[in-house]
Amino acid sequence: MPPIPQWLRSCRRSFWAGIPLAFSLALGACWTNRTGSEVPPLTQAVQAGSPTSAQNPFPPIPTPPPPLPSPTGTPGVPPWWPRSQTQVWEYSPYAVVLSGFLQGLAAQGGSLSQQGILLWTAEGELLAEHLLDQPLPVGALDQLAISLMAIETWGYEHRFETRFYTTGHLLGHRLTGDLIVVGGGDPYFTEANVEALARHLRNFNIRQIDGDVKVLPSFHLVGQTDPLASGRRLAELLADPEHPHTVSISGSVSTLADLPAEARFLASYTSLRLGSLLQILNGSNDRAMAETLLAELGGKPALLEYLQHRLVAHPISYMDAAMTLGEEDIRLGKADQALQLSPRAFAHLWEYLIDFTAGDPTRILPMAGIGHSTLRVRTLPLGTSAQVGSAEDRLMVMGQLSDGTNFVLLNQGPDLGLLRQQQDQFLQDVLVINEPSHR
Repeated sequence: MPPIPQWLRSCRRSFWAGIPLAFSLALGACWTNRTGSEVPPLTQAVQAGSPTSAQNPFPPIPTPPPPLPSPTGTPGVPPWWPRSQTQVWEYSPYAVVLSGFLQGLAAQGGSLSQQGILLWTAEGELLAEHLLDQPLPVGALDQLAISLMAIETWGYEHRFETRFYTTGHLLGHRLTGDLIVVGGGDPYFTEANVEALARHLRNFNIRQIDGDVKVLPSFHLVGQTDPLASGRRLAELLADPEHPHTVSISGSVSTLADLPAEARFLASYTSLRLGSLLQILNGSNDRAMAETLLAELGGKPALLEYLQHRLVAHPISYMDAAMTLGEEDIRLGKADQALQLSPRAFAHLWEYLIDFTAGDPTRILPMAGIGHSTLRVRTLPLGTSAQVGSAEDRLMVMGQLSDGTNFVLLNQGPDLGLLRQQQDQFLQDVLVINEPSHR
């Protein structure tokens, strides 16, 4: 064999040395085209001009959410696990479902510093928690606090009475005098009740009132907290020509401090019992009704004082030690004066509600799968008694699963629809965990 020239030997070494580099470049180009991050101009033009071109078979893999921080400082201990149970957290199945729930909230853009979560048993044993002691906005869940205060103030069987008087006399079809309304604090006096009043007046042959409508507190019509506004609306409805029992009124509407001595009784209306009214309130989230009831109880400052006295000064004795309350667990928001409660404050509130309803929360709360309440749009486990609320980017739900497990979820996220699904799935998972122990 003839000898290989020196210049060819150097080229041969360069050739073999360049093979790995060429292979790497070719492989890199292959992955770049696969992921679609860099497509040659000619390929782009062909794809743009051909509607039948194949779609990208390898879409980019989404970046997983970052790992959750561990403010406890204990390696391996998730930050949402009860601080009093850090030594046994790894043996509990609640750690898995709670971790997945929080990871899902973080993945959709929810802030972990705004997620209040609490699970506990009927015996007061703490099962799992996140931000146990941090007050958060409660939305319509303040109706649970209003309900508790109302039951303790008036009693479950209490009924509100609205009375009607007159200072005039009947001349033909005309009542020459004033119609006086004495409110009894009924939070659910509706337009249907006004129609019944008009029918009652027509039965007395009264078709016209030559006088004023005068209102004494506390009269509330269709959720109006102002007695004067309620009186004006009452006069409008009585004189509405569209109604079959119209009663015209010639005078104006004003308020009175006391009932005149010469006033004579005309009619009265007695409300449903308080327990039934609270079922309507909590089943429909009627905010006008809630505001009316709260006004009768003294407003937000009175509610805050009541909760601090009832929950902080007289906490439930059998609750887990980690759920001991402080005054900082209950407050009003600085900007909107909206009620804010920590998850453990809700736990004590719930236990008192159970006591005041003789162990049956459905006496004032809706149940999933039954009726047409606010729970009808949820996929909560059947048999769950709960109250829900929402506010901008927040969704709240509190109640009791069919197996007796109690829960509080005060969650924040940009997509309320997704947040609702995540909450419902979390409670479904909790119920599955509990099933073996109830077989």
